[in-house]
Amino acid sequence: MRAMEAQDPSTELTDQDRLLLVFDYLGPLALFSLVASRRELVKWHAKQGLILTATVLAIYALVRPVYLLLKRYAWGFFGDLFWAGVWLVGLGVLLLILMCVVRALEGERFRIPLLGDLADRF
Repeated sequence: MRAMEAQDPSTELTDQDRLLLVFDYLGPLALFSLVASRRELVKWHAKQGLILTATVLAIYALVRPVYLLLKRYAWGFFGDLFWAGVWLVGLGVLLLILMCVVRALEGERFRIPLLGDLADRF
C-alpha cells in the first residue's frame, strides 16, 4: 500500500479546489468541502480531515479526565508533565495537518496510517 497517490496530471486544480482542500483539514469546515466539491480528490481529503478531527476530539476527551485525576490526586507536577506531553502531541498533529494540506495542494493523496484507509471506506 502506498502512502501517497498522485492525481492525474492532466487535470489541474482550480482556485476553488485549492481553497476547499485547505478547508478539508480545518475541522468542521471539511463538511462544506464534502458537500460543495465534485472532485474526488477534494472529497477524499474532506473525509480524511473529518476522520482526523473526530479522532483528535475523541483522544482529547479520553485524555482530559486522566489529566484531572493526576492533577488532583497525584502531585501537581505529574499533571503538568502529562499536560506538556499532550501539548507536544498536539504540535505533532498540527504538523501532520500542515503536511496533509501541502500534499493536497500538490494534488496528492497523503494517507495518514489507519485514517486514510477509513477515508477510502466512506
